[in-house]
Amino acid sequence: MKISNALLWLGALLLFVSMPGRSAAGGALPLPLTAGPIFARNLSIGISGDDVSVLQRSLIAGGFLKIPVPTGYFGPLTKSALSAWQARSGISPATGYFGPVSRAEISAPVSQAPIIPVPVQTTAGTTSVAVADSVVRSLARFEIPKLNVSAGFQYNGLKSGGTIEIPDNLVDVGWFTGSALPGEKGTAIVMGHVAQVRGGIITKPGVFSGLSELQPGDEIYVRNDKGEAIRFVVRESRYYDPAAAAADVFIAKDDGAHLNLITCEGVWDAVRKSYSQRLVVFTDLQ
Repeated sequence: MKISNALLWLGALLLFVSMPGRSAAGGALPLPLTAGPIFARNLSIGISGDDVSVLQRSLIAGGFLKIPVPTGYFGPLTKSALSAWQARSGISPATGYFGPVSRAEISAPVSQAPIIPVPVQTTAGTTSVAVADSVVRSLARFEIPKLNVSAGFQYNGLKSGGTIEIPDNLVDVGWFTGSALPGEKGTAIVMGHVAQVRGGIITKPGVFSGLSELQPGDEIYVRNDKGEAIRFVVRESRYYDPAAAAADVFIAKDDGAHLNLITCEGVWDAVRKSYSQRLVVFTDLQ
C-alpha cells in the first residue's frame, strides 16, 4: 500500500457487510476466523440460525453460493451450493445435506489460524509482513467500555487492487495485518462497520456505530488469548475525505505504540454506497 495514497484504504471501508472474496485452495471453505466450532447440529432445508449464516458466508467466500450476503435460512440455493462444495471436496453422496461428514470437513481448517503474508509499501521502501500462528491467536477481544463494545477480531490484509480488506460482518473488528500488532511499537490499525444500510436506510448498527462519541481520555482495551489486557487511551478524533492523503493514520511520528480506529461517517451516498467521510480515532498505549 502506498502511504502517500493512503485513502485507497479509506475508500474501501464501505457500510455493507461484504465478503473479502478470497477462495480457498482445493475444496476447503474459508470459514470466518471468529466462527470456531459453531456447527453443533446437522443442517438441511428449512432450518434457520446463526450457524446457517456461518455456513453461507463460507459458501459465498468459496464462490459456491451466489448471493450477496447470508440470509440465515437454509433454502434450495444453499442446498445446491453445499452440494457443489461436497462434490469438489470428494464427499459422497453430494446431497446438499450438512451432516457429520461435512461438518467435520468444513470445521477442520478452523483449528489452524491462517498465516497472512501482506506486502506493504511505505515511503521508506517495501517490507513483507507475515502474521504467524502465535501472533494471530494472541488477539482475542476488542473492548470499548464507554460504548459497551466487546468484539472479536478478524485479520484483514490487502486485496489485489491495493485496498484494505474489511470485516465481513457488523459485529467484529478487523486488525490490518500490514500494521503493527496492538501494543507493539508503531501504529496498529483496527477497522469496523458503523452500520448496515439497505435502500438508503440504516437497518442495523455496526460495532463502531458509537465511535464518534469517544472523547480524549476514554479507554480502549485489546485482550489476548490469556485474558491479559492492553490499555489504550483516546488522544483525538479526526474526519477525512475518502480521497485525501492520510499518511498520519498509518505512520507514527514517535517511537511509541498507537492504535488507530477507522470507520465511516458523514452523509450516505446511494450511488457510491458509502458515507462521505471516514472517522479516525487516534489512541496511545498506556
